[in-house]
Amino acid sequence: MKIINLIENTEGNCGCAYAHGLSFYVETGKHKLLLDLGPSHETINNAEALGIDLSAVDTVVLSHGHYDHSGGNVNI
Repeated sequence: MKIINLIENTEGNCGCAYAHGLSFYVETGKHKLLLDLGPSHETINNAEALGIDLSAVDTVVLSHGHYDHSGGNVNI
């Protein structure tokens, strides 16, 4: 299993945006999931910077409807 933080409150990888919010990319042997979408399009930019193909995601899970978890409304 692989879990990659796409966006959160603190800077992760150099060059990735950070913002109040949360988004995780989760990869198992059978699935590629996105848990929450972060607050903005920066989630998509970070995924690209990290080499993650969001078009391969088969399941999106929203923990709740606050903007910082769903505002990134990713079109995959």
